[in-house]
Amino acid sequence: MSIWWRTLRGKPPIEARIDLQILQDLWRTAPESIISQLLVILVLLWEITGWHMARWKWMIPLAGLLTTWAIVSQMARHFRRFGIPASRYEYWRKCLLWWHGIQGTLWGLLIYSMLSVSGPEWRVTLIAGSLAFVYCMTLVTIHDWGVSFIANMPLLLLVSGGLLLEQTQSALFLVYVLMGSEITCMLFGRGLSRRLRQRALLRHENADLVLQLREEINKVNQAKAKAETADKQKSEFFASASHDLRQPLHVLMLLSSALKRHVDPVEGAPLLGKINTAVGSLSTMFEKMFDVARIDAQRIDYTAQALPLAALWSRLDNEFAVLCQSKGLHWVIEPTKDWVQVDPHVLERILRNLLNNAVRYTEKGEVRLRARARGASIVCQVWDTGVGVPHQHKTRIFEDYFQANNDARRSSEGLGLGLAVVRRLSMLGPTPVTLLSRPGRGSCFAVRLPRLIPSDATGQAIKLMPKVAPDEDTDDQDSKDDMPSSRGVVVLIDDEPDVLESTALILQQHGWITAASTTPDGALDAVIRFQEQGLMPEGEMPVALISDHRLGLSVNGLDVIRNLRYEFGDQLPAFLITGEASPGLAQEAKDAQVHLLHKPVHADRMVRLLQEAISGEPEPD
Repeated sequence: MSIWWRTLRGKPPIEARIDLQILQDLWRTAPESIISQLLVILVLLWEITGWHMARWKWMIPLAGLLTTWAIVSQMARHFRRFGIPASRYEYWRKCLLWWHGIQGTLWGLLIYSMLSVSGPEWRVTLIAGSLAFVYCMTLVTIHDWGVSFIANMPLLLLVSGGLLLEQTQSALFLVYVLMGSEITCMLFGRGLSRRLRQRALLRHENADLVLQLREEINKVNQAKAKAETADKQKSEFFASASHDLRQPLHVLMLLSSALKRHVDPVEGAPLLGKINTAVGSLSTMFEKMFDVARIDAQRIDYTAQALPLAALWSRLDNEFAVLCQSKGLHWVIEPTKDWVQVDPHVLERILRNLLNNAVRYTEKGEVRLRARARGASIVCQVWDTGVGVPHQHKTRIFEDYFQANNDARRSSEGLGLGLAVVRRLSMLGPTPVTLLSRPGRGSCFAVRLPRLIPSDATGQAIKLMPKVAPDEDTDDQDSKDDMPSSRGVVVLIDDEPDVLESTALILQQHGWITAASTTPDGALDAVIRFQEQGLMPEGEMPVALISDHRLGLSVNGLDVIRNLRYEFGDQLPAFLITGEASPGLAQEAKDAQVHLLHKPVHADRMVRLLQEAISGEPEPD
């Protein structure tokens, strides 16, 4: 299509959008050049009124310019109000071309008529003004080379024609300068216009790509949300229906057992044994599927508590010693006295699944269960001398329905959900599971657990304060059995759970019962609960109070100490722990007879100060 009479019809959407935007930009910015041209007109009028020049020669171009600018101003006003729709592109661009073409022609006529009566100094001024007009119009209309050409060419032709009519050497030289400057300017403007158009095209393409990418991301997110919703509904349904699905299976197992006495021991017993085996396999498969569904539906709660591994080891020993013996494997279980902080049901199910896997995929050799202390953790390891896991399958072994050594999908090998259940259970708490394996030599699955340190030679574990609501019911006798020999109750308040548990652990290691909470009301409830459970004789009060200074409440640690002393007695030894160096805090604590400790506080020092405060002995300097 010609650069003069462009149209949007048949153009790609991006190019059509760029052309429309360029046209709108020209109508938005080009009318501003009228102001500077008006100033030039005023200067010329002031000068040419004294020249020997017929008035009609300059009044006709001047009237044409003023009329053109008035029309353009009205059109620009209409554009600012309503814009330019794509359907009116051709009309508005033709108007733009006519405007600049007429404007350039009228300026050319005005300068042409002035050249015939001007002196040498004014001739140079008019030529310089013509070049300035050319450069300004090129700059204003740089995005559309066709408009720029139409705006400049009439002026140059008329001015050059007027100079050539003089037939002088100097006039010819000025024509060369004028035309050379115009050609250079137009070529530069054309190249710059192309680059600007390409840049605009690239910008719009990038914008379209971003929009497309956003649309694709939205579609993917919507599809993902639908899939997650469907998966959650499936898991929710399966978890809810597990009881109904278990019922007929349970009945089938009962009936097959009851049928045993009614079948022929020679012909019927083998068939009944196969039925029982199939029902057992079906029960195991259903159990794995129910586990996956319940975990995915968040039907399993993780409640960590102090657990002696010895008791769990005993239960697993009774079960897997028989399984290994029946398969001809050597069963090894290494005794342990370690305690861990874990949900006992979750840990037992993880270890059972790992041991079942070890027995299933081990044809000869041994299966071993042991625990090893590793710093603040206990690592429970299940070793076997089975087929092992190929290196390329180590990252997939915990996926649903994946079985590295069951390509034929034999039903006797299960569904491949055992390790998938392990992965889901391990994600419920801080119990990561890792794998080391060598194909043909065996595997080692390890479960890392938080470790608890025994407080005495008998191996009784230090019990962390349970994260339960103040009104949670507990068995009185169990609470008494679990608690170490008490040296009294210490009220502990801190709004940071990690700090609260760590401090409580230290105090409990040294025989104190801790009424720990993040709030003063929670600590009072804990003391009341201890009294109800018989852990504190009736009428007995806490032996000390420890509070953090900044509790995130409307009161600070000193206010909390004052309030709790009102409940437990003004002489209650109290400690204020702070990580700040607030001016005046030390004096306030001293006036309130409160021991001020600055973080970090060494555990031995805190225990020593607490013993001295409770016994009434003065604190040494």
